[in-house]
Amino acid sequence: MPGTALDRDEIITGLRDLVAELRAAGEVAGIRLVGGAALALRYFDRGTTQDLDALHAHPGSDESVAAAAERVANRHGWDPHWLNFEVNNADAIPTLGRAVEWDTIYDKHGIIIQVASKEAMLAMKLRANRPGRDTRDIRLLLALCEIRTLEDAEELYEEFYPGDLLPDRAARMVTAILAGEPTSTPPSPGRIEI
Repeated sequence: MPGTALDRDEIITGLRDLVAELRAAGEVAGIRLVGGAALALRYFDRGTTQDLDALHAHPGSDESVAAAAERVANRHGWDPHWLNFEVNNADAIPTLGRAVEWDTIYDKHGIIIQVASKEAMLAMKLRANRPGRDTRDIRLLLALCEIRTLEDAEELYEEFYPGDLLPDRAARMVTAILAGEPTSTPPSPGRIEI
């Protein structure tokens, strides 16, 4: 069903089923998640997401992971691209500056699932800076990363994207967020069991 919104419990169920499919097929896979699903799994409650943004599988192959994900989608009636490798085609993932750190949320039997660090997630959200869509995520990530000034946000952004200035729209978003009521650090959703 195209456009299915997945909440945290559905994301966890999907990943459990994906791991089971990969194990049954005798596959190994390294899956790195960014975007809304990564935020929901590791950092804070964010409602739903349309898909899970994944980087190229390493080890393993995108094709085998995508085939397993499609079988999971068929079982649940989800969009067949609920696990989405399209983020690899965007200019979103930092590659030239500060290395993205990864938090491992699952590591068994040759299958590893990781999410990007909160600092990398903030830099990527600032790069996207979609009004309405990214504002709450940026607000909560600023609190998690203890960013309290526009200059600190610019510095973090430029660590991950050297030579790029914080986009004007992102700077306006950060300025408005920091000028409002202080945001308390959101509670962690806790570790997951896959």
